[in-house]
Amino acid sequence: MESDLIANSPDVVFVSSSVGAGHHQAAAALMAALEQRDPSVRVEFVDALEFVPWWFRLIYAGGYKTLVTKFHRLYGLGYRFNNRPKTARRKLGERLRLRLEWRCLGRLRRYLLDRRPVLIMATHYLAMPMIGRLIRQGAEGLRMLTVVTDNEAHRFWYSENVEQWFVATEQVRSELCAWDVGPERITVSGIPVHAKWTNPTDEAKVRRDWSLPADAPVVLLSGGAYFTVGPIERIAREIIAATDAHVVVLAGSNKKLLASLSRLPETPKRLTPVPMTDRLNELVGVARIIVTKAGGLFTSECVAKGAAMVLTKPVPGQEAANAELLVREGAAVIAPTTDKVVAQVRRLLESPAEVEALQANARRLYKPAAETIVSAILRIIHNPGRADFHQRPAGRAGPDAPPTAHAPS
Repeated sequence: MESDLIANSPDVVFVSSSVGAGHHQAAAALMAALEQRDPSVRVEFVDALEFVPWWFRLIYAGGYKTLVTKFHRLYGLGYRFNNRPKTARRKLGERLRLRLEWRCLGRLRRYLLDRRPVLIMATHYLAMPMIGRLIRQGAEGLRMLTVVTDNEAHRFWYSENVEQWFVATEQVRSELCAWDVGPERITVSGIPVHAKWTNPTDEAKVRRDWSLPADAPVVLLSGGAYFTVGPIERIAREIIAATDAHVVVLAGSNKKLLASLSRLPETPKRLTPVPMTDRLNELVGVARIIVTKAGGLFTSECVAKGAAMVLTKPVPGQEAANAELLVREGAAVIAPTTDKVVAQVRRLLESPAEVEALQANARRLYKPAAETIVSAILRIIHNPGRADFHQRPAGRAGPDAPPTAHAPS
């Protein structure tokens, strides 16, 4: 029985949480890259929020959605308030949060202990401290890697016993080092995207397949995949009125928005509503300009495709950090209001040289993160011996004590 359990256990369990689409997409990109590199690797995907009590899921995911879509300032206040301390030592409020999460994640804890994967890859932070505590308590064979999916590491990402961190930028590396994570355990890899985002686009074919006009510039408009941020319908209609562009609107899973767009008189001659799709790379590939919120994963996909971006007003927090980086590097411009979005799109459509500069700067930012991370995963799977990197409590003893990083021996 014991040998059968081990034989059927996965090599890698990807642990994410359905809070926005990016964390799942990062996991999917890595799973696809693993399948391409080594089909013999057994993988599983789990959503941590499917293992928690209903009330916790309602507060955690539903609260995030409500704050991000309706109460930006309140979300920003909470983001800043919880983004501390800046050192390794955990304070009382943080310890209490982790105790609650430990209790609520009991089903996931038992699942992981039953499955006993060779490796756990976290693309969202919710389950990380729980897994780190299991490792410290001596759970046999558990190892954890983490991908930070934004250009800023919020304090919620902090966890002990992460064997290797994969981050987008040097700034994130510095933030982790302030928490006493050893720099040798941090790889500036970029954010992983599916390989299809780096494939060339057959523009004529894509336009035919999606019934897009052969000669009009395409503007792609996105407000989010699982929920919509911003007055998307109004932005679309005003871009159509102000330019000769054909607007493709990504409605994601928002059925109400999709139905509303389908009834507009501009559809389908000047506007194409698109529901959730796994062919988004095709549309980005033919778009002259992408109008989007500054989500870490989608902007990374646009970077991989070399797309020119106009960013809507970012939600305070990680989106603001993503937007700041892209603007600083010349890969995007910010338009905080609907009028400014329309003005920026019109200006860029009349300035091919500036669009080309944005595209070139986007391509310059691309890092082959999926390749880097998959190489690390395969090294661990095929070389199962591990160094004792476990972090020991610094100061306060106990399960929620702040860890101190130690390099592998």
